[in-house]
Amino acid sequence: MATEFHNIEELRHNASLITKVFIQRDYSEGTVCRFQNKFPSELNNRIERTFLEETVKTLNSCYAEAEKIGGQSYLEGCLACATAYIIFLCMETRYEKVLKKISSYIQEQNEKIYAPRGLLLTDPIERGMRV
Repeated sequence: MATEFHNIEELRHNASLITKVFIQRDYSEGTVCRFQNKFPSELNNRIERTFLEETVKTLNSCYAEAEKIGGQSYLEGCLACATAYIIFLCMETRYEKVLKKISSYIQEQNEKIYAPRGLLLTDPIERGMRV
């Protein structure tokens, strides 16, 4: 595990020397956070198409979950108004929890799939989705 983590850190350090591939946003369903499932030609022979497609599909479903408005979102909004938004100093929103889940998923995918192939998937929240 420590070796894998070291490889990821090494990839991050060398990221400026490597060709970056951007996964474009998909606006076909509006402005919700969603990425295209189109396989970039720059990744041919670097990673199997199914791995990237599954990662994008999972990320898209996680972002859809984060954007979903339900009872919890409504309650958070009411509590925020009632406490002049001070409540958010004490608790995370459902949206923030899902973003943490996405970050841990990306870290897991990097360790298991991308880093062994010399690739690094960056968290879209940081700089857009890049491989």
